[in-house]
Amino acid sequence: MAHFSMIKWIMIIFFIWSISAQQCDQPVETARFDCHPEPFASSEKCLARYCCWKPIFSSTNHSTNSLEVNVPSCYYPRDFPTYKIITNESTVFGQRLTIVKQQSTYMPNEILNLTVDLLYETAQRFRLRIYDSTKKRFEVPLPVPVVGTKSNVTDYEVSLNQAPFAILVKRKSTGVTLFDSSTSPLIYADQFIKFSSYLSSPFLYGLGEHRQPLLINVTNEWRKLTFWTRDEYPVQNVNLYGVHPFHINVEMKSNTLINFHGHFFLNSNAMDVDLQPLPAISYTTIGGIIDLYLFTGPTAQDVIQQYWDVIGKPAMPPYWSLGFHLCRWGYNNIDNLRTVIQRMHDAQFPYDVQWTDIDAMRSNLDFTYDPTNFNGLPDLVRSLQSEGKHYVNIIDPGISPTQPPGTYPPYDEGLKRAIFMTKFNSTELIIGQVSPGLTVFPDFTNASTVEWWTNIAAAFHDIIPFDGIWNDKNEPLNGVDGSIDGCTNNSLDKPPFVPNVLDNSLSAKTLCPSAQHASSSHYNLHSMYGYFEAKATNLALKAIRHKRPFVLSRSTFPGSGQYAAHWTGDNRATFEDMYFSIPAILSFNMFGIPNVGVDVCGFFHDTTEELCTRWMQLGAFYPFMRNHNAAGDKDQDPAAFSWTSQQIMKQALLMRYSLSPFWYTLHYQATTLSKTLVQPLHFEFPNDNKTLGIDQQFLIGRAILVSPNLVSQTTTVHAYIPQDVWYEFSSGVKVKVIGVFTDLDAPLEKINVHVRGGFIIPMQIPGSNLMIGRGNPFTLLVAQSASENATGNLFWDDGDTIDSIEAKAYNYLEFSLVLNTLTIDTIVANYKDSPMRLELVRVLGVSKVVTSVTVNGKDHKDFFYNVFDQILIIYGLDMDMLVQPSQTIEWTTTTIN
Repeated sequence: MAHFSMIKWIMIIFFIWSISAQQCDQPVETARFDCHPEPFASSEKCLARYCCWKPIFSSTNHSTNSLEVNVPSCYYPRDFPTYKIITNESTVFGQRLTIVKQQSTYMPNEILNLTVDLLYETAQRFRLRIYDSTKKRFEVPLPVPVVGTKSNVTDYEVSLNQAPFAILVKRKSTGVTLFDSSTSPLIYADQFIKFSSYLSSPFLYGLGEHRQPLLINVTNEWRKLTFWTRDEYPVQNVNLYGVHPFHINVEMKSNTLINFHGHFFLNSNAMDVDLQPLPAISYTTIGGIIDLYLFTGPTAQDVIQQYWDVIGKPAMPPYWSLGFHLCRWGYNNIDNLRTVIQRMHDAQFPYDVQWTDIDAMRSNLDFTYDPTNFNGLPDLVRSLQSEGKHYVNIIDPGISPTQPPGTYPPYDEGLKRAIFMTKFNSTELIIGQVSPGLTVFPDFTNASTVEWWTNIAAAFHDIIPFDGIWNDKNEPLNGVDGSIDGCTNNSLDKPPFVPNVLDNSLSAKTLCPSAQHASSSHYNLHSMYGYFEAKATNLALKAIRHKRPFVLSRSTFPGSGQYAAHWTGDNRATFEDMYFSIPAILSFNMFGIPNVGVDVCGFFHDTTEELCTRWMQLGAFYPFMRNHNAAGDKDQDPAAFSWTSQQIMKQALLMRYSLSPFWYTLHYQATTLSKTLVQPLHFEFPNDNKTLGIDQQFLIGRAILVSPNLVSQTTTVHAYIPQDVWYEFSSGVKVKVIGVFTDLDAPLEKINVHVRGGFIIPMQIPGSNLMIGRGNPFTLLVAQSASENATGNLFWDDGDTIDSIEAKAYNYLEFSLVLNTLTIDTIVANYKDSPMRLELVRVLGVSKVVTSVTVNGKDHKDFFYNVFDQILIIYGLDMDMLVQPSQTIEWTTTTIN
């Protein structure tokens, strides 16, 4: 045997030596594609795969050359065995290929006969599917558009290489490569699928959920991003709560941006995405099929729109959810909760939603409350609701199986309906451990689970009439790895390859991958657990309240935005965490979950007065704003701080509440037009290279620029003001320095917010909460462009009806300013239950003295013109904006001598 082994290794070494000169010499190291992605690569392991072995040796012991870090020592030779095309036929949707490989390589159970579908779905959307020709494999149960007919006009052109098999997709107008699989051989085994493509540039956005800067720049580095939902405090370089294998690639030519395009890899199995400075991308997944979408844009917003067309547009939230939310884990008893509510009231803070965490439950049991420590909670909730406020409670997926029989309906009824997950090839329930102790886990892919979930939620709603549900720990979290009995040794629990997941195990802090759902194994569905729970919770709330549901989910997947909002999990009270909140909310807007926020002031650790003040200012401009912290840490509700900080926080909240009509209209546009609520500067100013990757500022819609102070003990912000007309939001003064980075004055009492010329912002005089303030008068902020015009719009309904958009039970108004004439056009006026009276118009950038104002042709005396700041204020209007289809406000001017 030893003699045979020696002969084998001599043959391998001879083989490698014979091909190395021809097949292993790469002109650039960045063109290496990893043939041994597992840890502990060695020359012996690499040569056994018939790959090239050539370690990178740095010239110094501690190399600072980032191009030398993570360069694979084991990489594919140019003639590594791969597939070739043997049939190519035209179909109604495009083309169907058969590709075969003559020999297996290094992964067990390679599939040598594959079918390739090239689907020309729309002019801007191309889909590539590669699957086993003979055996049905798991496919992601996400409802995506089914397009049966090929689009005859496309922005892209597709070409094929027969042997070795490769696909090349280019943009017709520029010839830029959108996808090119010739970079590396296709590996397609039962539990290991790997394919690669060139990137158009080393600049990407997306690929979440990861804690990282907004711009992924691989000009000088190799990156590995891992996808497998995991309960982990947000830190860098690990897989986190959600999975979103979607990215936007910047297309550059001569260092100038020309377009954007996107990729979406529809796959729910554990995967790695490797990025390298070639630039190139490699996808490695351990299940399913290759199902890749290409979106041609050409703008970033176009790419997002095209992506949302596939995964589904986000839901319209209830209006009250746009307000300020307050929560903590650690109220501990109802007296403390009442104390916080009262001091918020006494300090006159506007806020809309009170939450409770698991400490309000009885023994941490779902759908219960603690009748001892939280005695009177139902009456407190009803009292809050009578004042226009709302209440949201936490529900974790783990259900306790240890309560006395007949005493805990969630388990008793679930057991009768057989809706809990089971062990591999068994009817025995898989048992883990979460907050209430031993737990079982609902299978939200089971058709019976939604009815069970609805029934137990409805029974609890009869006790405490909650307005929304918070889905936490739904990765799902498990306090023991796998189960209390461990996991099997089969290939689901111990696959031949494990992506770079935290703790190097798929069962770490979650269930065994072999656990069974009704539709498939947890191996396939783990990363979709939060998606299916959010969908079930959304349906349950609709059935119980007959109103627009509000669901907050920690774990998310493409399409989750149709059912839930999201927050970024258990962050910490640091300025660094506050900074990382910005790339997070920008990324989730790309991912189709625009209603997103973070735990304002930080979840873990004691915050400071400075940090919480700065964070409350920034949080006032998140789509979803909730202040939430952990048990044992000091109170951080805004009323807990000094009088001075309270006033600063209050001003930030009043800005948020005054902008609620603008935010609500943005949500309407997201739901109907696939527009993001917030976006990076680069997406709006793509031809300005200075905006590339800016992630310490952001835009709300296209009109409001937010530049927070993210550095402790500083009073300036180094910010970029793009080349356009801008005004300070509060003062209305026009910005003089544009197109450069500049230091903005930013003392503790100020957050820098600017409004862009050319836009009309609908606003409302705030109330103590959004429901009480709904009847208050509206105002318009009119920011003139360089040509002295502007446009805007306003969507308004009752804020709660589920299908108000479909039924057109709303009002929709458009505003336009041309030649000193502001026109208010009422396009739809079907909601009359709340007054829509315009009280004040503030016009910025009026360069000539205003001498008179008319409203619908009649003189109006109540106006004021500030000649120094060039601001016109028209007040005392008391205009019913719905009384007629079109109304005007005009002013005459004279030149300043």
